Amino acid sequence: MAQARKAKTKTLKRRWAEGAIVYQVYPRSFYDANSDGIGDIAGVTAKLDYLKDLGVNAIWLSPFYPSPMADFGYDVADYCDVDPIFGELKDMDELIEKAHHKDIRVIVDLVPNHTSDEHEWFRQSRQSPSDPYSDWYIWKDAKGHDKDGQPIPPNNWISIMTGGSAWEWEASRQQFYLHTFDVRQPDLNWTNGKVREAIKDAMRFWLDRGVDGFRVDAVPYMAKDPLMRDEPPNPHHEGAAHYNSLLHPYNHGWPPMYAYLSEMAAVLKEPKYAHSARFMVTEAYPETHNSVEEYLEFYEGMDPEVAAPFIFEGLCIPWQAEPWQKFLATFHKTIDSFSPHCVASYAFGNHDQPRLVTRMGEPAARSSAVLLLTLPGMAFIYNGDEIGMKNGVIPRELVQDPAALEGYGRDPERTPLQWSDAPNAGFTTAKSAWLPVADDYRTHNVETEASNPDSFLSLYRKLGKLRNESDALRYGRIEVLDSGHHDVLAFRRHSDDESFTVLINFSKAKVAIKPGLLTDTAKLLVSSHSGYALSKRKLENFELLPYEGVLLKP
Repeated sequence: MAQARKAKTKTLKRRWAEGAIVYQVYPRSFYDANSDGIGDIAGVTAKLDYLKDLGVNAIWLSPFYPSPMADFGYDVADYCDVDPIFGELKDMDELIEKAHHKDIRVIVDLVPNHTSDEHEWFRQSRQSPSDPYSDWYIWKDAKGHDKDGQPIPPNNWISIMTGGSAWEWEASRQQFYLHTFDVRQPDLNWTNGKVREAIKDAMRFWLDRGVDGFRVDAVPYMAKDPLMRDEPPNPHHEGAAHYNSLLHPYNHGWPPMYAYLSEMAAVLKEPKYAHSARFMVTEAYPETHNSVEEYLEFYEGMDPEVAAPFIFEGLCIPWQAEPWQKFLATFHKTIDSFSPHCVASYAFGNHDQPRLVTRMGEPAARSSAVLLLTLPGMAFIYNGDEIGMKNGVIPRELVQDPAALEGYGRDPERTPLQWSDAPNAGFTTAKSAWLPVADDYRTHNVETEASNPDSFLSLYRKLGKLRNESDALRYGRIEVLDSGHHDVLAFRRHSDDESFTVLINFSKAKVAIKPGLLTDTAKLLVSSHSGYALSKRKLENFELLPYEGVLLKP
């Protein structure tokens, strides 16, 4: 059967992204191989067997580029090198080679909206309006001067990172530069064709080294209102001024964004790279309730053979059955109608969001694993979610994230991965880690959970194994079903020769399933509910336990 499945998959020429389980590695916090308290590239290579056992088909590495770390690597000083904190280029080459040997693809973070102010491009751009790099960034004259003679920013745009003006005065040029994020992250000018070519050359640099694709950061901010108009006040905002005190129709999301992304996607299909399927996933959070339409705009604007947007419904919509039922039915019908090449890319967590367990509690977080790993397309797991890590508690004196100044510091979801109950959770042998480990590391760690059949890790491993061994779960169609209860999401995954049923109970109560939804011969394969013996479960008058997710084979 396995040989027949492999032959069929080869005939269909499936892209690696279809149905892939992608594991997001936040390098600083994954594993420290050189005992300096900070995770590194060699640490990722050392744990490839762990990722393989988890069922991972690809890893996404958050930025490891040279950087002054004003935003922990998202302020890139050189797109074509490795920061000494994380190692050297040879470490990346070794990781790519060894990952490929284990049939694990490697995608790297690409940060196209901005660079570090220490990038050579900006060093030259800030010198003079006559410099060859002058218009590689967004420079504007002062709107005037205040009563004290200080220059007034060109408009009222606000920095996401600091909550103050998004404009910084540069005395050497006598102009302001735009920084949508931190003041040390000047925005690139994407209307400049030389900038676009430079970013595409950076892509080619990594493709030449063997990477399989890119996660593209903060793409809406690449295209802004060319008139740079003031943004209107947010009528629903109360309290001190910060980013959300304004509405944002002008500082991001303008139509040229799709043209820019299409140019980038075209690099992946250049003859030099087309022999091996490459893929990129773009980060853009939905702005409205009609997120299906927004996601479709990305598929339409890019090339779905090599690109897809992140689907962030696991972060954006309420954890309730009805919104999920409506979204899945509409979204998959829409993208399937648009193109057979569309790949959904689901992510329920990442390095910028509170962890799953912190957001929804352990029982629901376990059922979310069942949902994530049975949906079509790519399934992104943020490192640590597979062992049920929760947000850490960071004492004020140990806070690292500059975004904490704006009140949404991201350190708690970035604490080191918990490998064992050893000091520093086995993440490092140094005296201390760059962030303190979470206080539950003695119970929630890889070593402890690996031997517990009811653990988070065992649940993820079981689901990963089933997904990788099943054409229906990896490549199959999705059919949303009527569960007969408003708190239960039900759907089937089909291929030509097999089918699975998935049921997710979003409530804190037991729920009886609609008669006839399950066949008499249905077999319960996975339950998210720890400590429950599947073999003793009766399928007649089947009930779902509180917050339970199950996978059955009819």
